[in-house]
Amino acid sequence: MDPNPDFVLVFSLDPHYNSPVRGLPTDKGVKAKRSEQLRDEHSKLVDRLEGAGFAVQGRKGAQGTNTLLLFVKLDEHRVRQEATRERMSDWLHGLASPKPSPREPRDFAAEPVEESERLRLVYSVLTGPTTRSGAASIRSSASTGLTCGLPLATQLPPSPANKVEFPHLVDLFPPHNPASNKLWLKRWASVPTNSPTATGSRNPLDMLTIPQSELDDLKAHLGERVAMYFAFLSFYFRSLLFPSCLGLFFWVLGLPFHPLLALGLVGWSVLFVESWRLRERAISVQWGTYGLDRVEQTRPGFKGEGRTVDPVTGVEKELWSFRRTLTRALAGVPAFFVFVGFLGAVISSIYVVETLLGEVYDGPGKKFLTLIPTVLFVTLVPQVRALWEYAAGKLTNFENHPRQRDHEASLAIKTFALNFVAAYGNLLLTSYVYIPFGSFLVPHILGRLPSRHAAALSKSTSSSLQSGSFSINASKLHTQLVAYSLTAQITGAFVEVGVPYLKAKLLPKVQEKLHHTPSESEKKEHEQSIEEHEDEKDFLKRIREEQLMPTAVIFGEYAEMAQQLGYLVLFGVVWPVAPIWSLINNFFEIRSDAFKITSQARRPIPTREASIGPWLEVLGFISYFGALTASSLVYLYQPQATLPGTAAHYLSNLTHHNVTLPADGSVPFYTTRLSVAQSASLPPRSDAPPLMGALPPANGSFVALDAIKSTLLTAAVVALASSHAYLVVRALARWLLARLAWDGSVASDLVRRRELELKRAWMDEHGLRLAPNEMARRALGWAGEDPDEEAKREGEGYKVGAVGDPADAAANIEGLPEFWRRDENGQGLVQAVGKTE
Repeated sequence: MDPNPDFVLVFSLDPHYNSPVRGLPTDKGVKAKRSEQLRDEHSKLVDRLEGAGFAVQGRKGAQGTNTLLLFVKLDEHRVRQEATRERMSDWLHGLASPKPSPREPRDFAAEPVEESERLRLVYSVLTGPTTRSGAASIRSSASTGLTCGLPLATQLPPSPANKVEFPHLVDLFPPHNPASNKLWLKRWASVPTNSPTATGSRNPLDMLTIPQSELDDLKAHLGERVAMYFAFLSFYFRSLLFPSCLGLFFWVLGLPFHPLLALGLVGWSVLFVESWRLRERAISVQWGTYGLDRVEQTRPGFKGEGRTVDPVTGVEKELWSFRRTLTRALAGVPAFFVFVGFLGAVISSIYVVETLLGEVYDGPGKKFLTLIPTVLFVTLVPQVRALWEYAAGKLTNFENHPRQRDHEASLAIKTFALNFVAAYGNLLLTSYVYIPFGSFLVPHILGRLPSRHAAALSKSTSSSLQSGSFSINASKLHTQLVAYSLTAQITGAFVEVGVPYLKAKLLPKVQEKLHHTPSESEKKEHEQSIEEHEDEKDFLKRIREEQLMPTAVIFGEYAEMAQQLGYLVLFGVVWPVAPIWSLINNFFEIRSDAFKITSQARRPIPTREASIGPWLEVLGFISYFGALTASSLVYLYQPQATLPGTAAHYLSNLTHHNVTLPADGSVPFYTTRLSVAQSASLPPRSDAPPLMGALPPANGSFVALDAIKSTLLTAAVVALASSHAYLVVRALARWLLARLAWDGSVASDLVRRRELELKRAWMDEHGLRLAPNEMARRALGWAGEDPDEEAKREGEGYKVGAVGDPADAAANIEGLPEFWRRDENGQGLVQAVGKTE
């Protein structure tokens, strides 16, 4: 039996947990007071829930958690009232929707309430600020009755400093719908199509995306936020076809760092971002969330300085100035730079260790020592990121944003900014520091080490220091990109699916180890005190398993996709087939995310959403930054035909390949602008055997260094020009796509129609839907006049006294002047043209 509760509240039965009663737990008096406080708190909580219209049932929590599960279900009449209130508010504030404009109360209340809509409304009753009973104002979008004012799940467990009303209320979550989850996974186990049969789809590309009907079902089941994420993931997955084909073409031809490849990837990213901008707008119109910010409620947890009246709606609200939020946000900027500086120092240090152990050291145990940088990176970088995520959450709460949308945007920007350094820091160091200046920096670093450590690193350390040179690994950028992009996808899949699966299997055993295993007598006593019906056991077993699961968070999924897009756009010219691996990964990502949400995490609390939020701007920034990196990498590393000369010996050592020089020196070979700059200081060729990988010493090194700096400066100018061209292309793409895909579309017509219908409804309410002549008659007081008098008035003209102020241009005409009653001479003049006397 499944009683289908709306929410499950987790109530701690530990009297010492977060208790407001101070004192030592061993004190018998304190223990008794805490137990009494626990009972009073539970009784008060149940009364609050029942007073708001909830049916409440309590059952024992998961084994070892010492908790009570309170199952709550809101009265159907209250749910219908809340749904009617929300729909009236949406229509009143002009949210675009495909639904026809209402004409009677039934149009607001009779439409079925979807599962996600019900849970969202129930959640608002549970967590909304406590209100008095009474009808709600359609202007304020307030609840239709009593609300519970419980803490949010994201703010639990509460701390003693919060002084919450129910300190033992540690969590709340909606239970899964097993039937819907099973059907969802079954449909998505195969490639989705727009028709029941695979042959019914006319467009083969439809097999690579989630049809709109599936997204609509998902929205009804889990809410707009989850459905919008899968809509984005499906759109991104299908969009990867073009860069995959483009990259495969250049990879087969052996043309990395090609300008057309860079232009194709950056241009694709522009079209992808702008196309999705229109796509999400159309989806939000279909789901009735376009313009959601107009009805967005105050963010739970927001605290103003006082109360004020909204000048538009006339509703009382919290008083808070944006300047206060901005000031607090600026106060957190130094903390961000501290974290960025620390993370940059950690990544740079690990990079140096990796270079010395992997490319300088040639002693025993090298295979094992080269794993040290990887261990350091995996150990330290995630810890810094986790610490920043905690700090970013605290800083964002300190900013005190009134609306949840602004709160999430601020948090997303903080999270992405540090993740950008962690994800792309090594690749940027390799591209713009190691390969250009490695021949100078590595010997310099070795020179800073004690001589015994430098000698232990490499047998050739002394000769390298004397010559001031070092043979760099020119293929390191390609190797790093392959490793990072593939590793990120594999580890991401394991963390998303494997770790939750292992936690679900191991956590119950850990709980048993942490808490004493009850004896047989205790078990019998427990069974006697808490009687569970036989038909409830399967249901309670499932709920207790869900209690131990983590909460599904969509925020991290967007961060993962943004990072993947960055590898493709920023460094796709290095490894052209990277989009293919992303395409393959995302095919399984769609299904693994569905499996994780249904089986490895709690059901997410339904939330309305009109966009992917701040992540759209993050994707736009990645696309813009990709224009800079792609153009500069092409300029620095594009292979070009060069005749053999003094640079050939250096290039042979630099690339660890032998360059065969023709006898006459007429056959060209391929090199790059950066390599030419690095070889600018080579002396004339001599018969002495060259030092392997050595650049010329002394003054020649400064010439090469100046040439490298000049080349990098030119690359920066190329990147700057590319960024300006990018802005022009993006503006043009946005304009064209808006004209081609948005203007005249069904979604666009619905938006225009809803705005027009709101004004028409207002005119109907005030009896103003009249013809212009009738409107003028009533406005000027002519409505009761006799028709003959009206005709006479029209013949004589308007009178100032009857109309109004003399400043009215139409009112200043008292009658037709004599000029207009004279004969009209125009026709005679025209006929006289061309005639002679």
